[in-house]
Amino acid sequence: MTTPPPPSPPGEGQVRTCVGCRARAPRSALVRVVLAPHSPRAVVDERTDAPGRGAWLHADRACLDLADRRRAFPRALRSAGPVDTAAVTEWFRTNNAGSDLGRHESSTKKAGWKPMGTR
Repeated sequence: MTTPPPPSPPGEGQVRTCVGCRARAPRSALVRVVLAPHSPRAVVDERTDAPGRGAWLHADRACLDLADRRRAFPRALRSAGPVDTAAVTEWFRTNNAGSDLGRHESSTKKAGWKPMGTR
């Protein structure tokens, strides 16, 4: 009989592993990459809700380069052949490597948010 995995520590949220540096990080600190429908082209899933298998990556160009060098995308996305990462590279170039990650924070961290009172 197998035992379920231990629960994650409180406040940590969902944890994913970067396919580039292999470090674990909260989901909100990573960028999700998926295959475009019916093509071997990888694209950034900015809303993190695209169907299919995803690969998680730090919003750091060094992690993207490491993932390319290690050929991590075909493995992580379970692609039968090579994966074209030109769109992901372009996304990193235009978004200054992570300036867009603030929108991934939970709704409890929005400006002006206050917890609901009990009265």
